[in-house]
Amino acid sequence: MKRRALIKISSVLAAVFMLGTVSGCTSGSGTTTGSLSSVSQQDPSKTSVSASVSASAEPAASASTTASAGTSASADSSVTASVSEDPGTLEPDPGAFIRDMVADMTLEEKIAQMTVPAFNVWDENVSALFAETNPGGVILFAKNIKSEEDLKNLTASLKSLSGDKPEMFISIDQEGGIVQRITFSKKYPKAADIGAKGSKEASYQNGLEIGEELSEYGINVDFAPVMDVNSNPQNPVIGNRSFSDDPNVVSEMGIAMMQGLNDAGVIACLKHFPGHGDTSTDSHTSLPVVNKTMEELLKTELVPFKAGIDAGADMIMTAHIQFPNIVTEKVTSLSGKEITPPATMSREIITDLLRKELGFDGVVITDALEMKAVSGNFSLLDATCASVNAGVDMLLIPMRISDQKTIKAYRTYISDIASLVREGKISEDRIDESVERILKLKNKYGFFGE
Repeated sequence: MKRRALIKISSVLAAVFMLGTVSGCTSGSGTTTGSLSSVSQQDPSKTSVSASVSASAEPAASASTTASAGTSASADSSVTASVSEDPGTLEPDPGAFIRDMVADMTLEEKIAQMTVPAFNVWDENVSALFAETNPGGVILFAKNIKSEEDLKNLTASLKSLSGDKPEMFISIDQEGGIVQRITFSKKYPKAADIGAKGSKEASYQNGLEIGEELSEYGINVDFAPVMDVNSNPQNPVIGNRSFSDDPNVVSEMGIAMMQGLNDAGVIACLKHFPGHGDTSTDSHTSLPVVNKTMEELLKTELVPFKAGIDAGADMIMTAHIQFPNIVTEKVTSLSGKEITPPATMSREIITDLLRKELGFDGVVITDALEMKAVSGNFSLLDATCASVNAGVDMLLIPMRISDQKTIKAYRTYISDIASLVREGKISEDRIDESVERILKLKNKYGFFGE
């Protein structure tokens, strides 16, 4: 019988930011308008980060533990290998077959894995498109869901399209309260009501019940919990979607809900990094600005995200918000003005802060790219190029597929991103890095079948 010892190789986080670049993203094909400019000289005073985030929240205790709820490797960026009785013999690297899969994929197949489109009508044309391109996931809205039977048939059809490839993420916004896409489901409480009770068990049970229902319907990703701290009473979009104006309460309740979802076999996605709670405008309709310093973010907005990462978060969604006091990068908007990029498109936010400083190595997904914060200021392809170069792994709703015109547009979108790679405006290594993260997460939750 073999004795196993665990070898843990811990990563060392960067002490200071590296200067990000957001340049050369305009495609030579002429399909985009607007361009991304060079990064300005970095101001160290804007990017210094303290060694730790002051979070006193403790992870909520799960009532039960399943294989799907195991702590993600992203929690401490560690790699584990098993050793047999012979200390010179290592068992096969569990990630080797993922790297082999990525190596065998075409560039277009890899790019498709990074996309999460929406669709207005499910018909044979959309089904054929997804069977051909194999997107990494899809997102469902209320208009896609007519009844319990219809929803189960739809998700079964989506899963069948993958064939011998990993199944796609089938995602939804089912937060509870005012954001519930499944209209015939149980009415789940608002996050603010759960936070007011201060019960981690209640938040865990809420996440577990939501997760069990989603799992029954074949949905495997929930864009929840909201980890934003409701620190601005004038916020038009977060409000009672947040657990509290206290970052430690948000941490405790959010982690408990995340663990409930995970224990039901559903991937939880923490949102909206690095925090949407202190805005006075809605990123669905305009580009919000948060003028806080890094020191201020460390005390409030970043506390729940750091706690969630330490508790094993698998996926995090970005916010389309400008942070001019911590981001030195500049981009050229459609109007020709040099502006601070939204967090989604900022390497200083996604790679330097989220990845290196906070230690997250899970899947990063954008908020919807059709939102006016992005689409009102950048072409889709430029926004995509900057987001991927920033370190984002998945692109949410680059378009809504509804007819032959949008089917063609989706194919062109993948082709245009491939052109950016071949032109050297996005490195293929950057693509491979994202696809490996996506496939590792799918493997963790059993999307590979046999």
